[in-house]
Amino acid sequence: MLSIADDKLPLPEPNPDQFDRRYVPPEGPSEAPHLYLVGEAPGATEAEVGRPFVGAAGSTLRKLLSEAGADLVHIRISNAVPYRPIARAEAGIIRNRKPRVREIRHFGKAVLADIAHAKPAVIVALGTSAATLFDVPLPITEARLGRFLFDGTRLRVTYHPAYLLRAAGQRTELWQQARSDLMRFWDEAQHVEQSLQSDRA
Repeated sequence: MLSIADDKLPLPEPNPDQFDRRYVPPEGPSEAPHLYLVGEAPGATEAEVGRPFVGAAGSTLRKLLSEAGADLVHIRISNAVPYRPIARAEAGIIRNRKPRVREIRHFGKAVLADIAHAKPAVIVALGTSAATLFDVPLPITEARLGRFLFDGTRLRVTYHPAYLLRAAGQRTELWQQARSDLMRFWDEAQHVEQSLQSDRA
């Protein structure tokens, strides 16, 4: 199992045949965020801009967070793989692809080191690839109802916003579930922060 205690790790160099080499770093407060959201990998827009979740899935995520009452000021956002995984189709057209498990484990050390430094109240894995990084063996439909710990930090799981766009849209049960999950995770993070403040007092 990878550990968030493995900080100070160098970022592996990506294979240009398999990845867009433009690094997309985490975004948000680097110390004690209430939530630390981990997605799958950057897409074309994210690689171009150099920021996570700024494409269609990012717009969906921000709308979900807003509806859940979560404040982005206290949220850090990253990906299990910080480079865009690519595949070359006919005529040399470059498209996105899903990262392989070995790639998640190889590049995921960087986000785990960042989590170790940030010390969030709650980690949220968005989708299967992020859940794989944290060794959650359950399907998302089951994992979203579970309560996990990762190196002593609360870990929660819900759907990736891109999945909602592909499979559901905004007026479906999945959208309501994802919004409810994020609301629950945000509330839990507030309780953790309040408890920490009481301990400091």
